[in-house]
Amino acid sequence: MPTSKRRQRGGRRVPVDRRRLPAGPLLEAVDAYAARRQQPVEDLLDDALQDRLRDATRSGTVTVGSAERCCDQLGWHPRMLWGEVYDQAIADDTPHTAIAPAGTATAWRQGCRCLDCRDANARRATAHRGREHQRDPPR
Repeated sequence: MPTSKRRQRGGRRVPVDRRRLPAGPLLEAVDAYAARRQQPVEDLLDDALQDRLRDATRSGTVTVGSAERCCDQLGWHPRMLWGEVYDQAIADDTPHTAIAPAGTATAWRQGCRCLDCRDANARRATAHRGREHQRDPPR
């Protein structure tokens, strides 16, 4: 079941954590793990992850973020469960839309709209803000 990287309306990009994966592999693996450990699922996962598993059972899909949190709690990597489907879901195929200015020490391009550059530029902007930044209110 291929995952959709675009919303149905508007064609806007969906953040990686909110992209969907089929829930079947996760539900089967969690049930098998609980059976092997001879413990109920409730003892293996916290309440928030149990809620997410219930939602996944109901909808038949799970978000990448929820899948990663559940796998982290159980010591797995999502690629173990979904393989190529996971790789396709997290792939960001948006091309770089801006060239890096001459002398730029970073690979992240200012003004580029791909998700990686946008996130990196946002982090850099907040990290480099000094005490007397022009956007800070006067004291």
